[in-house]
Order: sequence, then structure tokens, then C-alpha cells
Amino acid sequence: METGKTGKYFKYAIGEILLVVIGILIALQINTWNTKRLDSLKEKAILKELHKEFLGNRVQFDSVKGVHNRSMKSLNTIIDAMPLTKENVFTLIGDFDYALHTFTFNPSSGVVNSLIASGNYELIKNDTLRNYLVTWNDVYQDFLEEELNHQKYRYEVMDPHSAQNTDAIMLNKGDQQAIDYTLDYVVSREFRGHLSVIQGRLQNIITELDLKVVENHLNEIIRLTQTND
Repeated sequence: METGKTGKYFKYAIGEILLVVIGILIALQINTWNTKRLDSLKEKAILKELHKEFLGNRVQFDSVKGVHNRSMKSLNTIIDAMPLTKENVFTLIGDFDYALHTFTFNPSSGVVNSLIASGNYELIKNDTLRNYLVTWNDVYQDFLEEELNHQKYRYEVMDPHSAQNTDAIMLNKGDQQAIDYTLDYVVSREFRGHLSVIQGRLQNIITELDLKVVENHLNEIIRLTQTND
């Protein structure tokens, strides 16, 4: 009699243990499912922020690209007209204005930087997108370096030398002597040398644009962050 009761007790105890174990497994499964659901929602929010940021970056890049190409076109026009004379300089005033523009591409990276710093980078499931995001900074910095080299020569070498050989104050007042003095410099071999260096550095930027490395990175990140809602 006692043996029968003991056997029933053990069966009951085992049943209770199994129920507890099953309950724990179900709870863990629900917790895992809920965590994945929350991570999926976070990922979607991150993708939307990245998409918006890189759409803005592409607008800026397209604008900068246009400026560089317009500058190169004007600079080539000036150099093709060399040797410059006091007479033909006046026909190139508009080209001089464009040729000496120096713009830089400075994309927004707030979302990318925040993503990496917070550790939420791991929430992005698409390995290709993650690779584009990781390499993005290096890609645009390489392009920016060419822009800064161009800009540095213009501001630190060409402009100071030009300032020493022109009289901007009197030129703005329409002083004829200052105009003649400035024209002498513009048609000089020294100024022609500066334009040649500028042309070379600007050509490096155009080469980078033609390779489309930055442009392709932008377009792929925009494509891969596109969500359905």
C-alpha cells in the first residue's frame, strides 16, 4: 500500500518538474521572441535615420561635385587662352570667379558615429550595409584630403602671393594704377604657375569623382537603408 502511494507521489513530482521546465522553456522562448521583435523595431528606426542622413549627404555631394566640375571647366578655359594678355583677361572674368572656387564635402555622420559608439551597430543584420557603414569614414576622408590639398594651396600659397602683388583696396576704388598693377600680375609667369598647380590639384579631385567611390558608397547606403514603410 505504501509502495503504491510512493510511486504515485514520484509520478506526481516528476510531472510537476516537467511542467515547471516546460514553463521555463516557454518563458525563455517568449523572451527571446520579444527581444528579437524589439531589436527589429530598433533596427528599422536606425535604418530610417541612416537613410535620411545619407539622402542629405548625397544632396550635398551632388552640389559639391557640380562646383568642382564647373571650376575645372572654367580653369581649363583660362589655361587654353594662355598666354593671357591685358586684353583677353577681361573676357575671362566670369571664368576666374568659378575657377578659383574651393569647396569641400563635409557629410553629416552623426547617426553613423552614434550607432558605432552605442554598440547598436550590431543590430544591423545586413552584412553588406554594415561594411559600407564601417568603411564610409575612410572613403570620404580620402576624397576630402584631395579637396583640402587644393584648398590649402589656394589659401596658403596662391592668395598670399597674389595679395603681395596687387592692391585690393585701391582696386576696389577703381584706381587705374591699381588696375594696371593687378593686370601686370595676372598676366605674369608667376600667376600662370599658380594656375597650373591649381589645375593639377583640381584634376586630382575630378579623378576621384570619376572613380565614383564616394558616390557609389552613398548610393548603396541609401539603397540598403530603404525600408518599406
